[in-house]
Amino acid sequence: MDLEEQAKQRLDLASYDFIAGGAGAELTIKANREAFEKIGIIPRVLTGVKQVDTSTTLLGQKLSMPIYVTSMSNHGVAHPSAEVGSAEGARKAGALFVAATGSNKTIEEIAQASGSSPHWFQLYYNKDPDINKNLIERAEKAGYSAIVMTVDLPVLGLRDRDLRNRFVPPSDLKRTNVPSERFMNATRNLQSLVSGVKDDLGWDDYEWTRKTTRLPVLIKGILSPEDAEEAVRRNVPGIIVSNHGGRQLDTAIGAVSALSPVVEKVAGRTKVLFDSGVRRGIDVFKALALGADVVGVGRPILYGLTVAGAEGVTAVLEHLKAELVNVMRLSGVSDLSDVRRELVSLS
Repeated sequence: MDLEEQAKQRLDLASYDFIAGGAGAELTIKANREAFEKIGIIPRVLTGVKQVDTSTTLLGQKLSMPIYVTSMSNHGVAHPSAEVGSAEGARKAGALFVAATGSNKTIEEIAQASGSSPHWFQLYYNKDPDINKNLIERAEKAGYSAIVMTVDLPVLGLRDRDLRNRFVPPSDLKRTNVPSERFMNATRNLQSLVSGVKDDLGWDDYEWTRKTTRLPVLIKGILSPEDAEEAVRRNVPGIIVSNHGGRQLDTAIGAVSALSPVVEKVAGRTKVLFDSGVRRGIDVFKALALGADVVGVGRPILYGLTVAGAEGVTAVLEHLKAELVNVMRLSGVSDLSDVRRELVSLS
């Protein structure tokens, strides 16, 4: 929270509102935090725990922590290094980085900044299949190890702050992820990107995506247990429980409130990731206890990037990890596999 205030002082109002704001009256942003605050921890004592291990494996990749940088567009609003800075910061912390279709840096630039550290590519499914195919092929060639298909943005949420500020990303941020004019127009910035997004997305589009790539294709934006069950039926390797950080449908439930029902429905048949509303290491612990395999962080990453570039991103991730370690020790667990439902209470 302190970091957000520091970032706010460095950003102009429109840029800060673009990062911090959400849809409508921002009740879902509020619900994200309130849902976390209602979860209590039931610590175990006299466990003899002295050292904890935060490493985990996800889709065959070893991660140093169960905390990753979730996909976000337009990092350049926060800092000139944009996604290159964020990816470098994630690499130094040993965290997974998810690059967005609407990035201000190219797929290749972000991959180079990520180096050997795990990195995935988030796909906004375009009306033009050639655009989707082009982006997927470039992600494969650049060394990304998974595709994340975001499914909760058939239309852009009504973001009152951006409308009030008449926000448009600065012209020097309009980097392209694709070479031709047609592709350029589709991915120039968030508004033009959304205008090209397929607005009647269905399961057939997911199946097309899976058949188009050799990489695992995850689905991001699930809140309903029924949608999670359908994903399992279709052998989706991982789903991301998320309400887009409160930026899409206002009054949608707090994302962490949806986590436990989804986890119960899928019953271990697919990986469950989580993002939306995470601000502390204790939030990460609570999400893990409710069944998330790994937990994504959004806005705090951009605040760290604003304040100190790549080093700020590294600092945010390391701070969250340190808080998680502290909570694990105080709760009496030494390994992520021991962070279970029995350690939390839903009030």
